[in-house]
Amino acid sequence: MDFSKLKYISTDAPTTDELELLNESRVRIAQVIRARWIILGILAAYGAVPYAIFQYYSIDLGSIDSLQFVFPVIAWCAMATYNAFFLYFCQGFANIRPLNQIQLLLDLLFVTVVIHYSGGAVSWFWPMYLVVTLESILVMEKYSDTFAFALGASLAYGGLLQFEFYGIIPPVSMPFENLSLQQTLPYGVTKWAWVTITNMSVAAIGVYLMKTIRQREERLNKLVTKDNLTTLYNRAYFFYRLNSEIHRAKRYKRPLSLLIMDMDNFKKFNDRYGHLVGDQLLRVLSNTIRSNIRYSVGKPSYELDIPCRYGGDEFAIIVPETTSAQAMVVAERLRKEIHVKCGHEMMAQIQAATGSHPLEVPDVTVSVGVASFPDHALGTEALVKAADDAMYVSKRSEKDKAVVSETAPSLVPEMLAG
Repeated sequence: MDFSKLKYISTDAPTTDELELLNESRVRIAQVIRARWIILGILAAYGAVPYAIFQYYSIDLGSIDSLQFVFPVIAWCAMATYNAFFLYFCQGFANIRPLNQIQLLLDLLFVTVVIHYSGGAVSWFWPMYLVVTLESILVMEKYSDTFAFALGASLAYGGLLQFEFYGIIPPVSMPFENLSLQQTLPYGVTKWAWVTITNMSVAAIGVYLMKTIRQREERLNKLVTKDNLTTLYNRAYFFYRLNSEIHRAKRYKRPLSLLIMDMDNFKKFNDRYGHLVGDQLLRVLSNTIRSNIRYSVGKPSYELDIPCRYGGDEFAIIVPETTSAQAMVVAERLRKEIHVKCGHEMMAQIQAATGSHPLEVPDVTVSVGVASFPDHALGTEALVKAADDAMYVSKRSEKDKAVVSETAPSLVPEMLAG
């Protein structure tokens, strides 16, 4: 297998990034489900409290048709039913976006039914469309979906007012309201325009705020997970991600490989050119590593191989869906790429830093150790040790060489960990 041509990867098992995105979506759905229970409770209280007050003050409710009680109650029960369905079964859905769309469409239908049976044009419940818009901001990944649902609310409300005005749907009367407004076209148009403008404004403000929040979360995530000098992932994220990838490999019975590489003679390079030039070499090497990893073809795009700065001049690359033989192809290609490109790139960096042109191309090489799950280790620490030991075999022999581990997996650490 020519692994050098594998810039993309596609398998029937979800990647760790996809699993994390799915989990984040499910968390947001759970938040919306809980919020919907609160809204249903408020609506139930709103229906019960005014009725008790009207009964206490002996207010004549004869103008209210029985359908005005029956249909909102049916709509409330339907909403509670599908909310319970999502609560108990959303974990079983692999594709979250259609699930969210169905939720929001049902919410729009529920709100429209409640508005119609509470007065239509004179209903107090039109702000519930704003709640649906805010809900879409939270659960939908695409910001265009929020504007689509805000527009859908405008069309639903406008259509309802038109149907009521032309008698296609009989308008519903409510006590304490000016009933003539239900049959006044300028009022209906003005109310529809107000609801539309308000809803679209909420959508625009909500999208702006959510975009700002997500950008800040992304910046904070980079500060926590990325190395400042090389912008590769840091040591803490390396262990977190390697542990996640091993669990994924066990769950889906997939191979997983780890490359650990150490720069040869980096101390001599620092002593000769200075630590600032040495830092630049680390950046150049990191860019070379980053340009030789695989990435997803979907949106959002993300790395499938995880390049990390393990510490000092030592780097690690987690390579999912890869056997040890395939990982050796990756290691050899990367080793050669570093040897050919990094030295020439550093000539210009050294000239800029020292003001003198180096007489010879700096000899930049790395020693690479390769270990794989489950061939060489079954746990996180054991896999790191296997790859590290293989790397030191290269360091003690010829250097500038990739070596695959000869360690046999041990079940003892796994049994203790369990």
